[in-house]
Amino acid sequence: MGWRFHKVLSIFPGLRVNLSKGGLSTSVGPRGADINIGKGGVTTNAGIPGTGISYRQKMGKSGSWMGIGTLVLGLALAGYKYSDRIMHLFSPGQTPSSAIASLIGGSSSRGATAANAVASQAVATTGTRYIHRSNTNLRDAPADSATTLKKETRGTQVTLLAVSGKWSKIQDGATAGWVKSSILGENPPE
Repeated sequence: MGWRFHKVLSIFPGLRVNLSKGGLSTSVGPRGADINIGKGGVTTNAGIPGTGISYRQKMGKSGSWMGIGTLVLGLALAGYKYSDRIMHLFSPGQTPSSAIASLIGGSSSRGATAANAVASQAVATTGTRYIHRSNTNLRDAPADSATTLKKETRGTQVTLLAVSGKWSKIQDGATAGWVKSSILGENPPE
């Protein structure tokens, strides 16, 4: 059995650079359901976590435009998902080191700095809204990594306090916190 080398560098969640004896490649997507783009072409990978069962299929030939298109699509999706972190890079007074740490997750306060930026840009508003998805997390800050204060149930009536991008600050009884704006509706769910 010969020597092998494999190193994975996480650029930011959902984007990894793979180094091995065979060369350099890029993986886009979560582990177990990703697309790998390398000198050998484009390969899709799908697996069932914890079972060792997976499926792998080659999509394009080496050097094909499919690989470039897939990489661009993957980066666009990752950009959309992590837009709050990316937009924080362009905040006034942001230092390059804290911006990079916030983006790639190298700092323990990465979610806090992005959440503070979102919260500081919130526009105060009022109104009654309804939760449209069961088991929704009411968080202490506008970030997916923020502490969950309470689990909201579908149909709960809440008071809207502020809106900032894809986050809304709401009041449910004595608890105020942040939820994704997309789960709120002006009318009760059917």
